[in-house]
Amino acid sequence: MSAKPTALILCGGSATRLGGIDKPLRHFVDTPLIERLLQRIAPQVGSVIISVNRHRELYEPYAPILVDDGAFIDCGPLAGLLAGLDAATTDDVLCVPGDAPLLPLDLVARLSRARLTPPGSVLAYVDDGHGPQPLCCLLARNLRDDLRSYLGGGGRTPRDWFRRHRPAVADCRDMPTWSWSLNTFEEWILAERQVAEHKRA
Repeated sequence: MSAKPTALILCGGSATRLGGIDKPLRHFVDTPLIERLLQRIAPQVGSVIISVNRHRELYEPYAPILVDDGAFIDCGPLAGLLAGLDAATTDDVLCVPGDAPLLPLDLVARLSRARLTPPGSVLAYVDDGHGPQPLCCLLARNLRDDLRSYLGGGGRTPRDWFRRHRPAVADCRDMPTWSWSLNTFEEWILAERQVAEHKRA
């Protein structure tokens, strides 16, 4: 049986639509969002890496390895993905956004099953029923050199880079659309309300 993947949590965004706050560190219901995220993915992975470009000291309690965008700073989330692939030691890496409040408890299993079709697929991402969630994906670590080349050539878009590798798609339409990221205060309030209501039920 292969080793569990390494989890890479992307926390390097600027959150401009939320006033520039560090979303993963903001309380969601009753705990920092990153703690909630870790509770949901920790049983599915072997270790955790966090990609962060600011307030590094605030993230140190949450993972043994922190990385930043390095030479590709300001090049978007693929820079954080590359840094995580470089730091990982497992064959596979689970990439998730740091502002995801309700990741499936079987996310790795869903993405792994998706990679069976087509056979030998090295990359799978989530589709929430409304479209792709490319920053929630399972991919082979040996893609890092190709990603470095893509970024070095000026590429910046996850979906464009994914298309180079015939990605598989994991159907996650059973999850709420806000499960994968919280981009506005309205989404944040809605998600908190629904999670709190579920806990009371």
